[in-house]
Amino acid sequence: MTAPASAPRVLIVVPARYGSSRFPGKALADLEGAPLIVRVMQNASRIEGADRIVAATDDERILAAVRAGGFEAVLTGRHDTGTARVGEVAASDPADIIINLQGDEPLLEPDTVGSLRGFLADRPDCDVATCGHPFAEPAAWHDPNAVKVLCDSRDRALYFSRAPIPGTFPGRDEVGHSLALRHIGIYAFRRQALERFLALPPGKLEASEGLEQLRALEDGMRIGLVRVPHGPVGVDTPDDLEEVRRLWRLRD
Repeated sequence: MTAPASAPRVLIVVPARYGSSRFPGKALADLEGAPLIVRVMQNASRIEGADRIVAATDDERILAAVRAGGFEAVLTGRHDTGTARVGEVAASDPADIIINLQGDEPLLEPDTVGSLRGFLADRPDCDVATCGHPFAEPAAWHDPNAVKVLCDSRDRALYFSRAPIPGTFPGRDEVGHSLALRHIGIYAFRRQALERFLALPPGKLEASEGLEQLRALEDGMRIGLVRVPHGPVGVDTPDDLEEVRRLWRLRD
């Protein structure tokens, strides 16, 4: 009799840095009595199936805040991207699936993150999994800060862009926003995919769009999309933090 396959080990890494062009120090900004990064870790602790959850930072202040909140944190070297920071942690952990969880989305539904693990288990044709949700109206579709993704018939990413894709015939703009998904920037990597990705040089499309995930597509990697009804409110600016505070209070 063949022994049942063991469940894959899942590592969740929350990369966090102090510097931010629009909101310096946001990881330590207060969110109803605790630093933002601690609230993210508290939310992450509700994710089912995670074997280890760790914050990764090159800042001693963030390291201390996470540990004071009762969570694991490691001090990394300096990296240009969060994915590279995740890769440093993953290099010393035997995880099969590594999830890069943003450090500025404390309202992200834990089930959304958990669904990425299940997607990779069911889809051997995909190297990476991420999430997207429908655009409710055209205004956000035209916003370059809202990243758009188009998928094939099997929910694999065709392209990510800051532009309002797909292109439409004149007078048909109301159609395009219903065909794209708004991307949510969390990723689940198979170990081999993360190692392959980090070994690649930045791509030309990545440089043009300012979107790191295009490096994977340019190299032929398959990114699967988990569709969710809506996305969380993230913290990019102080105004965003005020909205997140309001929504956080409504949860209590």
